[in-house]
Amino acid sequence: MNTQATLPATERFRFTTTGITCGGCANSVRTILGRLPGVLHVQVDVAGHTAEVEVERGSITAEELASALKPSGYALIPAHA
Repeated sequence: MNTQATLPATERFRFTTTGITCGGCANSVRTILGRLPGVLHVQVDVAGHTAEVEVERGSITAEELASALKPSGYALIPAHA
């Protein structure tokens, strides 16, 4: 019997956002991040200034997600628990 816990196939990154001020901005962020390899789901809360990104485990880092948005003027700041 295998007693080791199996790691989930996905992981979630939570961010505080800057520069995302409207629904159009949120749609742009979802489109940009959604095109990155390994990204499965992007949720943006404009009013709460937060974003959550679900990815395939090990496929991309929080820093890579944030870097992908820099040219568009949006920022993702990792939220620490």
